[in-house]
Amino acid sequence: MATKDIRRHHRIPYVGPVRLSWEDQGRAKFIMAKCVDISETGLRVEVSEPIPIRTNLQLRAERINLGGSASVKHCVRYGAKYLLGLELSQLLQEKTLTMVREPWALRSQLQAR
Repeated sequence: MATKDIRRHHRIPYVGPVRLSWEDQGRAKFIMAKCVDISETGLRVEVSEPIPIRTNLQLRAERINLGGSASVKHCVRYGAKYLLGLELSQLLQEKTLTMVREPWALRSQLQAR
């Protein structure tokens, strides 16, 4: 029996580096993540350490010219790594909306790099 996909938005596979930064108890933290996919409202990324749910962070994905703020919506262990669901700020949602609705825009950004 197939399980029903209950996601609100279509996801586009995208594998690329994403730099994440946030504050943890007043100390600045940074980590390089690997993006797994993109939707209109968020990213799914793979990281080497867990980041608490509701953490506000900054992200930068140079290859697709995407940067700004997001928050951690979920964090699950995946083998030796962790998968994070990031909800993008409203401003970033507008940028990703173009990439998701017009996949050629994402491809052209990647080819230009």
